[in-house]
Amino acid sequence: MAKLVSKVYGDALFELAIEENKLESVWDEVRVIEKALTDNPAFLPTLRHPDMSMEKKQELLKEIFGGKLSNDVMGLIDVMVRKNRIGDLEKVLEYFDERAKERQKIGVVEVCTPVELSSDEKKKVEARVLEVTDFASLEMNYKLDKSLLGGMVIRIGDQVLDNSIRSKLDAMGRQLASVRLQ
Repeated sequence: MAKLVSKVYGDALFELAIEENKLESVWDEVRVIEKALTDNPAFLPTLRHPDMSMEKKQELLKEIFGGKLSNDVMGLIDVMVRKNRIGDLEKVLEYFDERAKERQKIGVVEVCTPVELSSDEKKKVEARVLEVTDFASLEMNYKLDKSLLGGMVIRIGDQVLDNSIRSKLDAMGRQLASVRLQ
């Protein structure tokens, strides 16, 4: 259900931003809200509290974001408060962010390696990913995974390129298991 809510509200904001040719400015505002929510983890639970009235929620949000956000973004937040969906705000903003990145051809890539990559190695990985995809730019996220023996695992959306030594050993093991001796 939360995924449907994030899609409905996220799509509404995204389509409005596209229609009014304000994608960049709305996207900047979305990032401001995301940062505020990250920096203040108690904020959304406070808004979800059953003793807080809708009017009090609207008042608090206007006090915090009023003048900093466009009418379009404030309108979305207001509708979410009135429909008792403000608890889904983070998911809506994440969904909008994904749609905006897709529209701008920005790929989100996660690279897992057993050791830290040098800046040259990172540049080579990024260049190679740009070469084999349709993305205009990339948002690279590097993570260390000590369980890998060597190589790397690259995730782009729901696609996984597993070029780790572990996967190669597993593949060799499957091949060997399927060999029949005569």
